[in-house]
Amino acid sequence: MKLWQHPRLAGALCALAVLVCAAAPAVFLAAADAAALGRTAAVQDPYTAPVPSGDDYYLLRQLTERAAQSQSAYTPLPQGDAAQDRMLYVGARSDIGGMTASSVYRDTMDAVLQDLAASGALAPAWAAWACDWAETGPYTDYDGTQYWLEMPYYATDSLGFITLKRFALDETGTLYTACSLTMDSRTGAVVDIWLSAPYDYFGGLATQQAALEAAAEAALQAAATGEVDAAADGTAPPTPDEAALHAFAEQAGLAALGDWAVPQDSLYPHALYSQNGAALITASLYPYTTMTGSVSGGETAHTRWVYSLTLQPCTAEELPRAVPETPPETP
Repeated sequence: MKLWQHPRLAGALCALAVLVCAAAPAVFLAAADAAALGRTAAVQDPYTAPVPSGDDYYLLRQLTERAAQSQSAYTPLPQGDAAQDRMLYVGARSDIGGMTASSVYRDTMDAVLQDLAASGALAPAWAAWACDWAETGPYTDYDGTQYWLEMPYYATDSLGFITLKRFALDETGTLYTACSLTMDSRTGAVVDIWLSAPYDYFGGLATQQAALEAAAEAALQAAATGEVDAAADGTAPPTPDEAALHAFAEQAGLAALGDWAVPQDSLYPHALYSQNGAALITASLYPYTTMTGSVSGGETAHTRWVYSLTLQPCTAEELPRAVPETPPETP
């Protein structure tokens, strides 16, 4: 029988040959796997998962660079070729006259604060105060310039960190910073929060001056130990806990560092430290008192609550630790 006289049979045989050739590698690999099944072999260097570090995260690299450039900004400029490698760091302005007002950033600021409250990184009471735009101003400075306070003011540094501030007026008409929020403009991660609220905003003592000063002194002593006592009516500013600090690390995209923990013998009453990332998160809550008026005309004390939450680079050697007390030597 001649195949050319039977084209269909010839085509079928060719197709069968192609299938056999194509299946041969799979059959060989399946046979090899079956032969190796159940057999173990020791390897010289077993696989170990890589340990994350601060260099793996853009935000920590930016914070480290900002800290280095801020420090070098106060050192003399190098001479020769080294001067060409020196970067000029320009920090963000912090006064209302050096910042730019923008109503567009009001929604941005409110959304960021509400997201922080929803994640647990910021207490809802503090977020409500930070988003309170009841102050309409205007504030008039010494040269007659007016600033409206129903919108935030912003400034950026040369590394792309943007600072948003809400200014307000106290009962004497003095301008103060009610909320300061610093974010990385590329990732949107918050690296610093600073809030200042009236002492009676959370139910503190505000009517009796003597009671106010006594409460402020007691709160200062309590803040030194990391505990804030409640005011006379049982309310006090929310104190940050460990869960809030973990939530703050997560919103910054740093939870995967995996070793966030409360540092031992730390001077900070509320802190988390990551040795893998060489990063430190600190939170503090304390009252402070300012004096207005003059000595001759009489001074008035004004006490406010301050809350601060910050992410910063910090090596293990730079981590502040409490020095244990040395018992006195016996004669």
